[in-house]
Amino acid sequence: MNQTVIYVGEFILPDKGAAANRVVSNAKAFNEAGYNTVFLGASDSKEHFEGIRRIPGTENMYEEAHPESSMQWAKHIFSTGSILRLVTEYNAGAVILYNLPVVTLLAVKLAFRGTKIRIMYDCTEWTAFTDGSLPKRLFKKFDEFFVRNFLHRFCGNIIVISSMMQNKYKKCKNMILLPPLVDVKDSIWHQKKGRNDGIFEFCFAGVPDGNKESLDSIVTAFCKINDDKTRLRIIGVTKEHFVSLYPSLKNEAEDERIVFMGKLSHKETLEYVADCDCYIFIRPSDRRNNAGFPTKFAEGYTLGVPVIATDISDISMYIDGTRDVLLPDCSCTAVRNAMEAKIKEGKTGMADIRTTFDYRNYIDLCKNFLK
Repeated sequence: MNQTVIYVGEFILPDKGAAANRVVSNAKAFNEAGYNTVFLGASDSKEHFEGIRRIPGTENMYEEAHPESSMQWAKHIFSTGSILRLVTEYNAGAVILYNLPVVTLLAVKLAFRGTKIRIMYDCTEWTAFTDGSLPKRLFKKFDEFFVRNFLHRFCGNIIVISSMMQNKYKKCKNMILLPPLVDVKDSIWHQKKGRNDGIFEFCFAGVPDGNKESLDSIVTAFCKINDDKTRLRIIGVTKEHFVSLYPSLKNEAEDERIVFMGKLSHKETLEYVADCDCYIFIRPSDRRNNAGFPTKFAEGYTLGVPVIATDISDISMYIDGTRDVLLPDCSCTAVRNAMEAKIKEGKTGMADIRTTFDYRNYIDLCKNFLK
């Protein structure tokens, strides 16, 4: 196979969101394995433009305009022109589709039928949730069903993110499991400032849209803790947004110990995570969360920060029982007890950077998969 891979998805490059961070980290492993990677993502700009354009400041990253109407969206999911262009321009040997619809997968397979181009799929979620028009929401439910149950029949080369997916697609001819990967030599993992304010700080980072997170349980539990020397820092959500999501917690949102940060860059977010005393995220143990794998955990774990999380996906395989707390459910009581235990335990300090999720550990696995 030619040594260039085209990575295609709705990720916003170069680092806006967990999806972009995943594909960029995967590509570092691919590159070390001898395969160059070219990306085709989605633009987060409202500016409309035709075709694809290179992202400024990059050599191998391109973006397409986001569809504005239902008609444009319908056309977009069947379109293969941009992929064909990049495959031709870079003489690529493979295309990896990141969480794209099954119909897009079939369209790409049809476009490259009779060629030596290998079609692969990176699957990190089973979710029927989306916003937009009714046709789009119905389509998403239809697509999730086929991705979850029949992806291995449509594609013989699959990257999965969890053991649940690995077991579901066990009949796939060529499959590897890649959890969220990081580059531990990147400076973003080495920016701890060190606070000396005497406050025990919990940190949550994320956007609780789509019923994926249980931020309400965290806030409710925290507000029941009677300790002025504690703080809950929430990154990714403003106070106004939080109240719109959880109207019944309007009074709790006024707690002066809670700091709402709104959206920050990935680098800024990791700086606060590295500086907190305990990283916390609570997700219900359902099919969606167990099929995926929380990037939050991989990041907190890598930074060596104590973590409180629910027992979902493959977290229990990596958990550090001396520093981390794994909860059986999302109840306010369980969360509060865990937070109070951490406060009583006191500041433990950040451990050394942990390399479990470093992409360098997965180079040989990726080489075998691509070869």
